[in-house]
Amino acid sequence: MFQTLVRKVLGAIAGVVICIAIWSIQDKLFGNDSETADKIPAQVWGGGGGTVVIEAEASEPAVISASFETNSMIDDVNHDYLEAWQKIDAGKHTFTIDVPANTSGSVWLRVDEPNVGAKVKLVMRANGEYVGEDAMTLEKPLEPGYGFAAGLEVDDYSRGKLTQEGLWD
Repeated sequence: MFQTLVRKVLGAIAGVVICIAIWSIQDKLFGNDSETADKIPAQVWGGGGGTVVIEAEASEPAVISASFETNSMIDDVNHDYLEAWQKIDAGKHTFTIDVPANTSGSVWLRVDEPNVGAKVKLVMRANGEYVGEDAMTLEKPLEPGYGFAAGLEVDDYSRGKLTQEGLWD
């Protein structure tokens, strides 16, 4: 009887250990070491690679979002991901961000319930040099299931290297 009890206890402990190991491995493999923020940061992971300036202009209240991801393999222990977003009033807003080298991501400016004629514009500079821009004007009422945004995809923030000049070109 004692041996049966010991086996059950050891089996339960082994089950818990295996479960925790699987969860830990999944977090590393699927990038669950991510961070989120409710404000566009002035510095990402200590910065040091360069300075990015994002100019966001919207004719209506909007949301700006920016993602940052290290350019290392997702299963690398040094892989990091940060997603930040911030509500902004209509008008022009400037965000200056100290970024580390070898960091990619995207920047989006969206209006959730835009009126016809709404405008959004993003301009990006890296280390004082123009990088690119994207701008949109809503010509007709937004159809259900569609969004209204301007966006830039970035291969390396610190070098000012875009993936594309504008996502909709």
